[in-house]
Amino acid sequence: MSIDVGSIRDFPDGKVSVVTAGRAEIGIINWHGRIHAISGVCTHQGGPLCRGVLTARLSAAKPGAMEAQEESPVIACPWHGWEFDITTGQAIWDANMRIRVFPVEIVAGRVLVKTTASAGG
Repeated sequence: MSIDVGSIRDFPDGKVSVVTAGRAEIGIINWHGRIHAISGVCTHQGGPLCRGVLTARLSAAKPGAMEAQEESPVIACPWHGWEFDITTGQAIWDANMRIRVFPVEIVAGRVLVKTTASAGG
């Protein structure tokens, strides 16, 4: 089932907007024109994930050479700093942890989030 969560204009670039879909909180993220939808709850200890910091993933080819990977956005939970890739749901530091990601479709300028059990993530 898909839920219309609003106009694409309702979701500013680089921001997390929390919407309610049934009983679930879902974070809608516009990252450089691509819309993503993630679970609003951190799988580490149930923290309010969508109130965390959204940023490009940092990497380093060598010590002291940090670079932002704009194509790889992550969100850090405000409780303990656990970071998750918003495109895959995978935790950055623990391959066994992930958050749920929901498929998103844009139809006539509206953001539709698929919330069925087969949505993945």
